[in-house]
Amino acid sequence: MMKKIVCMLALCLSCLGWISANEAGETKPQERVEKKFAHPDRIRYDGSCMTIDGKDVFIYSAAFHYFRCPEELWRDRFRSIKEAGFNVVETYVPWNWHERTMPADINDHSKLDFADLRRWLTMAQEEFGLYTIVRPGPFICAEWSGGAYPRWLAKFRPEGLKGLWLRGDDPEHIRWSLHWFDAVCKELAEEQITRKPKGSKGIIMIQIENEYNAHWSKGKDVFLKALYHSAVNNGFDVPVFTCLTGECRGSKDPELSQVFDCDNYYVGGLSDAPSCAYRMSSLRKVQPDAPGYVTELQGGWFSLVTQKLSEEHFADERSFRAIGFMSILGGSTGLNYYMYVGGTHIDGWGARGMTTTYDYNAAIRESGARGPKFYASREIGQFIQANEQQLVRSEGGICAMEGAPKSLFGGIRVATDGTKFIFLHNTDEHRAIKGTTTLVPGTFIKPSDPIYNIDQNGQKVLIQTEDEAADSLTLAPFEVDYDLPALAVKVLVVPPGKDLSQGEWWPKEQMKPLRPANMPEPVRIASVRRMEDPYEKAAWNEIAEQTSLSDLDINDFRYNLYRSQVKLTAGQATKEKYLLFNMFTRDIVSVTVNGQQAVRLFPDKADAQTWTTRNCFDRIRPDEFDNRFDVSGLLKKGMNDIVVVYESLGHAHGYVPMEELAGIRQAGLSDTDKVITHPLEWKFAADPAGITLGWTEPDYPDAKWEVVKLNTTGDIPRKGNEIQPREVPDGLFTWYRVEFELPEQAVDTWIPWLARINASGNGYMWLNGHNIGRHWEAGPQRDFYLPECWLNFGGKKNVLVFGLRQTGNGAAIKAMQVMPYPDSAEIGK
Repeated sequence: MMKKIVCMLALCLSCLGWISANEAGETKPQERVEKKFAHPDRIRYDGSCMTIDGKDVFIYSAAFHYFRCPEELWRDRFRSIKEAGFNVVETYVPWNWHERTMPADINDHSKLDFADLRRWLTMAQEEFGLYTIVRPGPFICAEWSGGAYPRWLAKFRPEGLKGLWLRGDDPEHIRWSLHWFDAVCKELAEEQITRKPKGSKGIIMIQIENEYNAHWSKGKDVFLKALYHSAVNNGFDVPVFTCLTGECRGSKDPELSQVFDCDNYYVGGLSDAPSCAYRMSSLRKVQPDAPGYVTELQGGWFSLVTQKLSEEHFADERSFRAIGFMSILGGSTGLNYYMYVGGTHIDGWGARGMTTTYDYNAAIRESGARGPKFYASREIGQFIQANEQQLVRSEGGICAMEGAPKSLFGGIRVATDGTKFIFLHNTDEHRAIKGTTTLVPGTFIKPSDPIYNIDQNGQKVLIQTEDEAADSLTLAPFEVDYDLPALAVKVLVVPPGKDLSQGEWWPKEQMKPLRPANMPEPVRIASVRRMEDPYEKAAWNEIAEQTSLSDLDINDFRYNLYRSQVKLTAGQATKEKYLLFNMFTRDIVSVTVNGQQAVRLFPDKADAQTWTTRNCFDRIRPDEFDNRFDVSGLLKKGMNDIVVVYESLGHAHGYVPMEELAGIRQAGLSDTDKVITHPLEWKFAADPAGITLGWTEPDYPDAKWEVVKLNTTGDIPRKGNEIQPREVPDGLFTWYRVEFELPEQAVDTWIPWLARINASGNGYMWLNGHNIGRHWEAGPQRDFYLPECWLNFGGKKNVLVFGLRQTGNGAAIKAMQVMPYPDSAEIGK
C-alpha cells in the first residue's frame, strides 16, 4: 500500500466517486441488440473472439507508449515485442501531447501535430507486422499530465459551473472534446485495417473514454454517445470499445450497444490470479455478444515521488504469468499487458507527483532490457500461437477439484474439435505442491475471498461478479497429476481423441542470455562545473495580473521566472513583512529579496507530493495564498528586487486539479498574511536565463564556471527517500555541467547506461542537449536512464547538464557515477 499522503489522496477520490465497477452501472444481461459491422469480411467479433480477414484471432497485445520512448529506440522495443509472440501493440494517444498550443477557436485544428504517431503506426504495422489499437481518450489517466487534457482547456470552463467539468456532459466540455476526437479520428481513419489491402496490418480497435466507472459525473451516456458518433462520423469503422464503463456493458441502447466493454485486471497480491478467471467469466456472462478482452492486464506498477520504485511492487514474473493464464481460463481471447514497455517522462510530462522513470517493472524495462517478465510473456505467446484456433472458441472455465489442497486452483476448457486445456495454478507464493486431483467439469466453485481491483491510487476496489451457474461441459470427472512450484501455472493440452498421458504441458521453459563477459567499468565523476542562473539576462516581459501560463502559450512544465522591482519607503520596508502569492494551481515558488532567501511560511515542505495535503480538492479562492513568505528584514528603503522561480509540479491527472490553469494570479506585499495590501507589478521570463543563453547545449563554453570537486569514494545510494545532501541554500536556480566519456560499444553486445546521482535540488537534466526528465531530490529515484541514442561512445565527449531550483537543502551535487545497468538478469538481447 502507498504511504499516508497517497492514502489521503485516495480517500478524497473515494469521496468523489471511486466506487466498484458493479456499483457504477455494470448491468445484467438484457435483450440483445444486433451488432453492426461496416466490413464484416475484414473485421467483426462475436461472443468468442475477433475475426480478421476471415480468420479467428486471439488478440495478444503489448502496451507501448511512443511518447515515453525516444523515437530512435522504437525499433528496438518493437523487435522485443515481436520476438515475444505478440500480434498487436496498443497505445494511448494523449491530446495534450499533440496540441500543445491553444487553438484560435474550437474550429482551429492547425496546432495539432500527429507526425510522430503516424511514424509509430507505420513502423508497427508495416515493418513489424503488428495490428494496432489506439486509445485517444480524451481522458487516458496513464499517470500522464492532465490525464491528457491540455492545460489550456481550463480557460474554457464555464464560469459558475458547480462541481467537476471535465469528463462530464456539460455542452462546452463536449464541444471541446469533439474538437479533439474529430481531429484524431479523421487523422487515423486511413490507418484502419479496413482501408488497407487484405492481409495488411492496421488499426483494429479504437477506445472511447477510459475507466469511466471510476469517475463521478452525470450524463455519462451523453458524453459516450458524442464520442461514439465522432468516431463513426469521421471514418472509423473498426470495432469501438471502452473499459470498465458500465453504460456500455451489456447495453441495449441503439448506439452504446455498439461499444463493447472490457476489463482491467490489477490484482491485490501474488495469490490473487484466480480473480482474473472469475472476473472474465463474469464479463462474458454479462456481455455475451462480445469477446472477453482485458484492456489492461497488470504488467507492473508506477512509482511516485517519496514513495516506492516500480521494482519494489509485488507483481513479479510469476504473477505476470499466472494472471495471463487465469484470464484465458476464464474465457479471455484478448489480453493487453499494461505496461509491456517501460518508459521515461521525458521533458517532465508525467502527472503531478510521478517520478521521471515510468519503468513500471515492465517486461521491457525503461532501459530496453528484457526483464524476467519478457520470458514469461514469450511463454504465453508461444502457447497462444500453438493453440490459437482451438482456444478462441473453447468452452468451459473454472471447475471443482476434489482431493486438492486449498492452494490448487484451476479448470478446463474444451475446443470445438475436442482439444482439452487443463489449467492448474498453485496460489501459494511460498510452497510447492505435488499430488493427484480429480477435476469435475461443469461444476462451478465460488470464490472463497472477496475480489478486488487495485485503482490508480493503490487502493482496493471491491468487484461484484455475477452469480455463476455450471457451464455446459458434460465431461466425466477425471484425475490429473500435478507438480507445481510456488505460484506456478501449468496447462495440459490434450489433443482430440487422446488420453491425458498423451497431452503436452505448457508453458515451455525459455532460454535467457548470459551477462556479457566484459562489462564496462563505471565512470566515477570527479568534478562538475557550477554557475548560478544570471536571472537579469533572462528574456523579461511585462505581465498583467490574472495572466496564466497558458495565456503566455506555455502548456508544458518548464521553470519560469517572475520579477518585481519596487520602490518602498522606510515605513513600508519595515511594516510589509509578508510576500503572498495567489496561484492558479498548487505549484511551488521560491523567492529571493535583494539577493537573500525569503523564509517560506507555507507550504512548509515544498516537494512534488505536498500538494495533496493543501486542500487540493478545493478550487483556489481569490483570497487564498497558497505560497507565503516572511520577508522581515529583507526589504529596504528605496528600490527592491524580488525574484521568483516558479516550479510547475506537473498537471494533475484527476478531478479539481486537472481543471486548473498554472502560473501566478496575483502576488504582493502585506502587513498581514491574510490579504495583499500592496499588490506588485511583475515581469515574466518563460525560462531561466541559462536556457536563453544556451547552457543546456553540449558545446557551450563553460571554462569560466566554478569547478566543484565531488566525492569519489564510497557507494552512491541507488534509491531511497529523503537521503539527499543537506546544504544551506545560497541562490535560486543553479546550473551544473558534467563531462564524461564512454568506451566503444561492441557490435554484438547491447548495454544500457544510467547516471547514479546524489544531489539536492529539483529541476531538469539534459543529456547532450536532450531533456531526459526531472530530478526530484526527495527520491526515491536516484538512477536515471541515459538513452543510448543520445550518448556518444568511443571516447567522445558527453555532457550532462542540470538546472536545479534550490530547495531548503540547496542545490548541490555531492557524488555521481555513470555506469551500465547492474542487473545481469536483464542485460543482453
